[in-house]
Amino acid sequence: MPGRSATSSLAVFVVAASLISASCKNSSPTAPSDTTPPAATPTPTPATAKVQVTINPNPVPFSGQPITDAAGCAGSKNTWFYSQIARETGGASVTFTSRIDKFDGRVVNTLNGLSMQVPANGSLTVQSRWCSSQAVAHTAQSTFMGTDANGHSINVDAPVVNLMSP
Repeated sequence: MPGRSATSSLAVFVVAASLISASCKNSSPTAPSDTTPPAATPTPTPATAKVQVTINPNPVPFSGQPITDAAGCAGSKNTWFYSQIARETGGASVTFTSRIDKFDGRVVNTLNGLSMQVPANGSLTVQSRWCSSQAVAHTAQSTFMGTDANGHSINVDAPVVNLMSP
């Protein structure tokens, strides 16, 4: 039965070709392995506060208005008043717990135990004032220290403030 053996050989060939074709469709030397774990979703990094201080006005005009609630300024007519505006732009609130003030380049105040809050993407205004026994131009500068809502330490040097002579 030569016809039957040719048909049997053809059937075996078709089945073998189908198996080879099926196995080639599911594997490739460049295809990813089925055992590759899915990529991990990156954990977002907590925001770090970014604070900048501006001075309004700067230079600061001589005022001459007495400061009556501070013993060190009693009787001094050499006074200046200005605002320090702290703006947060990093997306994390800040609590300043310390402040160092310099007058004419010398540290004259170190304040600890403060709780000055700057909201995330917000601002805080600190009203500042100085007096001097000398009727001449001076400079002042503050440094604010604290932490942001995510535990990062924050130190900000405000610009040098020019206090104009009378």
